[in-house]
Amino acid sequence: MSTAGLLPDEAVSRSADSPCGSNRTKTACVSVLAALVLGIGILCALAAGPLHAQCFIEWKIGIPCFDVSSLLVNQIKEWSTETCPGKSQRCLYSLVSVNAEDITATHTTPVMRFVDDITFNLSSPHPDSCDVQGRSVSQSWYAILDSGTNYLNMYNLMRGSGLSSSPSFTESTSDRLCTQFTSTRQKLPP
Repeated sequence: MSTAGLLPDEAVSRSADSPCGSNRTKTACVSVLAALVLGIGILCALAAGPLHAQCFIEWKIGIPCFDVSSLLVNQIKEWSTETCPGKSQRCLYSLVSVNAEDITATHTTPVMRFVDDITFNLSSPHPDSCDVQGRSVSQSWYAILDSGTNYLNMYNLMRGSGLSSSPSFTESTSDRLCTQFTSTRQKLPP
């Protein structure tokens, strides 16, 4: 219905019949619309990665799984200290369990004391190589972004143990599987 032939008061009264007609309801409609747009924006940003701070990663390493396990376990034990060198995260690891195929550990961040659960699953496609599936997940239910902490929990162990320099070492993950992987990886030395 057109309001062109109505007096100003009548036009206001007709537009007040619509859901966002009065000034008060217009403000409410704008607020709801802004919240909806913001929510969609946040969901779109998060859709690029996991909805919880975590990292799933696969490595292929050109040495037997027994040696891979030994090196990772030794590194976790070495970095179980409370003393963190400089501003590094190379401390506060804790070995939970180890068997022929799995290593379970935790890492506590030095400053905020967030705890992440770490699991390495080892399988041997050939006697002289090892496939490792790593997983690090924040114990904090509300953690979404982690500045790459869950990736670094495992990367630091791979690098510290020397495994990242082993023959035919490859790493495979993505931002969909590993929170803030790309931005974190770009900041690391080659």
